[in-house]
Amino acid sequence: MVFMKNMNTKLSLNFKHINWKILILVVIVCFNLIAIIFWVVNGSFYSIYGGDYLAYWSAGLIADQKGYSEIYDLNNLRSVQTQELESLGVLVKTDDSSTPIIPVPYFSFFILPFQFLSKIDLVYSYWLWTIFNLIILIGYLVFFMRRILPESGTIVNGLKLLIPILISNPVFYNSIIGQVNVLLLVCAGEFIRNAVRKKSILSGLWLGGLLVKPQLLILIIPILLIMRNWKVLIGFVATSGIILVTSFILSGSAGIKALINLWIGYSAGIATNNPEEMINWRMVGLNLNNLLNTSLGWVITGLGMVLTILALYFLIKQNPPLGSPSWVITMLGVFSATLAITWHAHQHMAMVLIPFLVYASLYKLLPEKILFSWAIATPVVWFVMAIGGVFTDLLIAFSGFALNLVILFSTMQYAKNCYLKQY
Repeated sequence: MVFMKNMNTKLSLNFKHINWKILILVVIVCFNLIAIIFWVVNGSFYSIYGGDYLAYWSAGLIADQKGYSEIYDLNNLRSVQTQELESLGVLVKTDDSSTPIIPVPYFSFFILPFQFLSKIDLVYSYWLWTIFNLIILIGYLVFFMRRILPESGTIVNGLKLLIPILISNPVFYNSIIGQVNVLLLVCAGEFIRNAVRKKSILSGLWLGGLLVKPQLLILIIPILLIMRNWKVLIGFVATSGIILVTSFILSGSAGIKALINLWIGYSAGIATNNPEEMINWRMVGLNLNNLLNTSLGWVITGLGMVLTILALYFLIKQNPPLGSPSWVITMLGVFSATLAITWHAHQHMAMVLIPFLVYASLYKLLPEKILFSWAIATPVVWFVMAIGGVFTDLLIAFSGFALNLVILFSTMQYAKNCYLKQY
């Protein structure tokens, strides 16, 4: 009896001393690796991974063969994508018109790299792009952490954040489908870093890079105007001018018109942009309508968007100095709110938040658990669904949406505490 009591005590003590954070991270890493291996072995290119890269590669090939004015033509894209998928054995020979098409709703300026990548076989090109992006992602995050590290901090403190970030759903999803959101992360990081260094124009120059996903700019530009960050806006206008002029030269007026029509199609909803899986209020309304067979969801969506904008008003009314910790946290709230409000926001676009979350974590501006929770919440939901044999994109989408609101609420709490300290 004494032996059994001692053994139970030891087991209990060992159980209590398990590092749950490390255990969760290890489980997610293993789960992600198993998923990748399964998809690759089963030849799931396009249907599971590489889908968005197929679109970029196709646009690059069309630009190389027919010119940039043709990259937004859905018939051109369908023809190239169908031909490639047939050659990979993903599709049997079928009527082109029945094949779902993945458009490329970007300014042609951002398609330039894919003109060269399209000269490489599609699958090899995809892996080259993926590996290159992972190298840039890790390298930039290490650079960013070293440059913004507090005087009392060490690089080890920053590197501890790398694993949660790399296994987060936005990073995993971005890598799997071959998206371009590493560019968003780098531009957001340099936007912060140069603002902190009081290099306002340079900060704005980098902000212009977010034109790759212009829907991310719908709140930040008006808010920078309200906060009178004029030099940042000057930099933004300069970069925007370069991107727009270059795109016009490449695509011409016909290409720009086709791109605008594509944006209109995205806002209305097209077959392959999956609005039911987004992380915004639009997703909430659409799924509520589908579940309840009603239009009440749009009322909830409208109300939610209004409340989100009101939350932003509370956040920015203190008008913190450019580059201050309060300013960085305010910008984090702005981009979290943008992901919740904008018409097109998928999980992978949340990579734009990573530099803000890293800064907040290193300077202990937000609760320590915020970045960790942001990184593991959706993978945990995915893992639990897999264990339970239940797969629904709604739960995954809602977890990403909820994280946007949690971060926004956390930035508001920070702003409130700063206000109370002043008075």
